[in-house]
Amino acid sequence: MADRERVIAYRVAAHQFDRTVTDASRLRVFDLGLQDSERSAVPALAARLATVPELDEFTLTWSVRGAPHWHRADEVPALAARLWPLSDADAVARMNRPPVEDGLEVLHEVASALREVVTGPMTKGEASSRLTAKVRPEVTAWCRGCDATHVLDPIFRLAVLPAGLRFDPAEKTVTFVPLEGRREVPRASRGFEALIADYLRLHGPAGPSEVAHYFGAPVREVKDVWPDDLVAVSKRAWLPADRMAAFENPPEPEVVRLLPPLDPYLNARDRDLLVPDKAHQKQVWRILGRRGALLVDGEVLGTWQAKATGSRLDVKVSPFVPLDVDMFAEEATRLAVARGLDSAQVG
Repeated sequence: MADRERVIAYRVAAHQFDRTVTDASRLRVFDLGLQDSERSAVPALAARLATVPELDEFTLTWSVRGAPHWHRADEVPALAARLWPLSDADAVARMNRPPVEDGLEVLHEVASALREVVTGPMTKGEASSRLTAKVRPEVTAWCRGCDATHVLDPIFRLAVLPAGLRFDPAEKTVTFVPLEGRREVPRASRGFEALIADYLRLHGPAGPSEVAHYFGAPVREVKDVWPDDLVAVSKRAWLPADRMAAFENPPEPEVVRLLPPLDPYLNARDRDLLVPDKAHQKQVWRILGRRGALLVDGEVLGTWQAKATGSRLDVKVSPFVPLDVDMFAEEATRLAVARGLDSAQVG
């Protein structure tokens, strides 16, 4: 295999698109968390599992980059310290650069205040209104829509997990619930190196730049904590030693999948490798009106959109090259069933 072909084959196998895993908790995507923005989690699971389970055994909270992710419940308490910023500069960067310099102290103050405010189930709106008076004004701003002053949203989102909060997924409005056995707000990062290894197992081989981009951290800080026990497969890409055998002899990536927008596979930060054509990149990673990706034997060969018409899911595919759309019929049906619909139609 050529270098790119090997990397693609490794990643398709690492993402477990072969549907041989029957227990959702064993999927590697949960090592980093499964993002659920725009209802992306269920179709992402449908691309990896023969049957999509209920997510009752997992915990939903704002975590990586302040986005909603599902995590294995027993791993969430320690995740706050793993995701805690590596420095003041890192904290300021992840908080979208508010006018402060002591980023770690600011995040600790906001998370501590939020922990104090939310002692039982509470909506985001109520928690936010109670929080404002307890934090420094530099991290707040006037919200015209709410006609109130709130903590800046990126800071609020980053503070939720360190405050020991999760979502109640049964509520339509964002509602926080204190984690059972929640820990104190971190004072320092502990275990970020393990997250680096988890990223590389799923999205590797890769380097500090891709890891930093994924977590929203400065590259310099990630380089400072780069693990010494990783194996260099090139000048700019590494893998954990326990994944080298899988990388050296990956199976052929013979799968056809409908990947949703924000699927973990598409969240790897080396987009030039996944989709070399710049024009195609703009279609796959649209800023507005996100679309899913057509994955055929390891290559992203187009995009797709879907809407429910009664009990049927209508899937519209937009291939980059001539393709027989019938090859996606089975996947469309799987996706429809996962969404609670009866049938699917591809066009």
